[in-house]
Amino acid sequence: MEKSVRELKTLLREMILELGELKERVAYLEKDVAQLHSPVPEVAKDMQIGIQGEGYENLGRLYREGYHICAYAFGQPHQEDCLFCLAQLEKE
Repeated sequence: MEKSVRELKTLLREMILELGELKERVAYLEKDVAQLHSPVPEVAKDMQIGIQGEGYENLGRLYREGYHICAYAFGQPHQEDCLFCLAQLEKE
């Protein structure tokens, strides 16, 4: 009887350890799933907003100064509105 009680205690200890490992795995997987559903991680999102805002402002300034910002004629002076440049500005 004493042997079976020790065996049960050993089994119970092993099950508790395995349960702890499984809880850690589930938490890790839930974190991964949350990141997959999030379009951009929070830290990168903050960085991207700052970079996008500054880059967008610079592109707008260049276009207002009379230069193309589209991929087709970037940096060349424009005489009238360019639909590609305007589309680029609206995309941002």
